[in-house]
Amino acid sequence: NFNESYKPPSFKYNAKRGIVEWGDDNNYPIFLVNLYNNVGSTTHKAIVNKKVKMISGNGFKTPINNDLNNFIKKNKLDFETAKITLDYELMNGYAFEVVYNREGTSVNKIKHIPFGKLRRGIISDEYSEPHFWFSNDWTQYRKAEYTPEYIKEFDGSNSGRQLYYYIEYNPASDGIYPIVGYSTSINWIDMDYQISVFHLNQLKQGYSPSFLLNFSTGIPTTEEQDMFFREFKREFSGAENGGKIILTYSNGDNEKPELIPIQLNDSDDRFLMLADQIERNIVMGAEIPPQLVVLTPGKLGSTEERDRLLIEFQISYIEPRQNNIENSLDTILQVNNYNEKLVLNSTIEDNMMNDKNNNDNNEI
Repeated sequence: NFNESYKPPSFKYNAKRGIVEWGDDNNYPIFLVNLYNNVGSTTHKAIVNKKVKMISGNGFKTPINNDLNNFIKKNKLDFETAKITLDYELMNGYAFEVVYNREGTSVNKIKHIPFGKLRRGIISDEYSEPHFWFSNDWTQYRKAEYTPEYIKEFDGSNSGRQLYYYIEYNPASDGIYPIVGYSTSINWIDMDYQISVFHLNQLKQGYSPSFLLNFSTGIPTTEEQDMFFREFKREFSGAENGGKIILTYSNGDNEKPELIPIQLNDSDDRFLMLADQIERNIVMGAEIPPQLVVLTPGKLGSTEERDRLLIEFQISYIEPRQNNIENSLDTILQVNNYNEKLVLNSTIEDNMMNDKNNNDNNEI
């Protein structure tokens, strides 16, 4: 499937369903999640995990306002923020569900809601305000357990259940759905996975595609051919059977089995040559210094160099993302008249302190 290159998702207005579909089959988020979980690149996953830990891994600084501190603990905002950060890195957007108290005087609950399970609703006579629809599985939305739920967009009006929705600006998104930050490297991420599949298949099917074994003793019955094929495959194919010896007997040279090598193409060699290029393009698309993700022998760099790169990455990428999350939560919590702003901790200070302690211990 190497001719099936990545195509950007389309945004289709489906008036009948009252939603804007995300992707040709309305399941583009599933593609992104799969690209992270099981049909993508180890480099891509390592980068995403690194970013999530740096953005939200250390939680919020303890606020001076005791009521705000209690709100954070009650709503487990450290945990909820870690979840929305993963959405943020995978899809370049996130969402908080906002629930007001019964009196409608303050926000009672803030919790993560899976961003990929949201679809923007179409304004109509029936639904005249900005809104979204949520389903746990859009491929089965007709079933009762997956029936889409209506959620009004957050507007600070102190009424019921609302949704705070944030996406990174991109001219192509039209404010509907985000364009992922690593969009230019998706082909490389997919290629990394496909190459791993190629090599795994080469390993598991090792013997059969590499040689042609011909017997010059006549043509057996179909049943005998099938039986011999199964036995031969069981005994000699796959990595676990590498190094086994084939022992044959014949009545002269005319009846001896002939083992003919099959000339394969050089795809595997070309794939190996592509490895560095794939890794480089994935890292570049993620806007992260390669030294923070890829450990190349002889190029690990000094502690000072790593600290410098961490600081640069913190300033150029991590802090802006943290600020967006902090501002989103501050906007929601303005309803509760909390004047103090939330602040996410930085992992830079902890990393440097650990490095210093390790160096001091080594000197001792």
